[in-house]
Amino acid sequence: MCVIKADDKLVLVNEIITKRLSVPGGTIRPGEPPERAAQRETWEETGIVVAVGDELGRTDKAVFFDCVSSSEIIAYQHQNLIGGHELPIWFAPDYGIEVSSATLVDPSYVDSHKYRYPDEWQSTIDMFHRATNQPIKIVADLVQAAPNFHQTELKWIQAFQIWVNKLPEQWRNFVRNLLFSGNVLASPICGIILFPLLYWRCGKSVCYKVSFAISITSLLCLFAQQGFALPRPHVYFPSLQLISSYGNGFPSLPIAVWSSIGILLMTEKDRLGGQWFIAVYLVSAIWLTLSKFYSGSAFIVDMAVGAFLGLLITWNIVRFDIKRTEKARTIMGSRRIWWGISLVAAVFTYYWQLPVFSAWLVVLVVMAIITTILKSQREYLSLFQCVLFTVILSAVYMSISYLATTVSSSGIESLVVEISRYPAIIIVFVLMIKLTASSEKPS
Repeated sequence: MCVIKADDKLVLVNEIITKRLSVPGGTIRPGEPPERAAQRETWEETGIVVAVGDELGRTDKAVFFDCVSSSEIIAYQHQNLIGGHELPIWFAPDYGIEVSSATLVDPSYVDSHKYRYPDEWQSTIDMFHRATNQPIKIVADLVQAAPNFHQTELKWIQAFQIWVNKLPEQWRNFVRNLLFSGNVLASPICGIILFPLLYWRCGKSVCYKVSFAISITSLLCLFAQQGFALPRPHVYFPSLQLISSYGNGFPSLPIAVWSSIGILLMTEKDRLGGQWFIAVYLVSAIWLTLSKFYSGSAFIVDMAVGAFLGLLITWNIVRFDIKRTEKARTIMGSRRIWWGISLVAAVFTYYWQLPVFSAWLVVLVVMAIITTILKSQREYLSLFQCVLFTVILSAVYMSISYLATTVSSSGIESLVVEISRYPAIIIVFVLMIKLTASSEKPS
């Protein structure tokens, strides 16, 4: 681990898997000196090149070194929720993979329970006091580091937020809450509500089509994000960040998935409410877009490209489904399709060893196993079963979230829990369908 002390503050990173703060550092590779491991891991997590000095101390799990940056440390003027100054780290190799952000903060402001190893926090502070202090450079933003086509949008986001802040108080609170709540449309809880609802109103085949569309859209979006490596608005201008988000944002994954699902379900609108469904979908899409833009988590260009990608994928699915042959109706529930997608995800996981690709690989393998083992499934759910399944799946999701907090000190265990989250929900959903007795479509 590297203890970096600058302006009498400590550099900490926010870990994605454990959702805890940690000193930069990581596991020693075979044959690698500890000093070299600390230097390498610090660069990978923060983008800071350090000179590793004396050993400051040891704990049961780690050795801590006094590390000094080889260049001036740059920090943003804006202070985050823990009173720290964010560091620009979007160029770091592990940004969006292992860490979501890095902050320079007075350790006395940090609650020990937010640290990955709470019992070791006091000893870490003691080592911090013995570390070498160094100066920092404070900047308001790094807008000029963004691509030209994003720089204008950064000004628009700032103007949008300022406009909301200038509204009369009663309107300001209403508009803020409305815009913030729109981000719920991109959360996993929507899927927990969506699939029981679709199984009730549209049946098994539509659920498979939607699952297929989400899988393909997500994999292609993630593939494109690795290639373009364009981060989100708030990395250049931290004061714009109003909700937690991290990683690359071009093209926008939530918008791509929302576009794909919405356009696909247009073909089933008669079973979902007809013109009312179209109106609700369009309002929801606009709501989500404005929420992402206002909160500083997505550029308009990113969302437009995401919407186009989702539309393109769905257009091909709908075009195939228009044939209305028996093969067209069943192909997306075929084990060959799901094993094929699993193979693609395995290739992506091999080349980009990211937790998100690993999680998708496990999800797709589970889907492939389900379509291989289960030869027949009921076609529809009743309204009561739809509501019951939603409640049970929500309980499973919350239970897994609680389990994640109990193993947060272990990177491996935290990773296993996160990768198992959605496969577990899928398995529970399928088991509940199999355990229900009736298989007739409700009138």
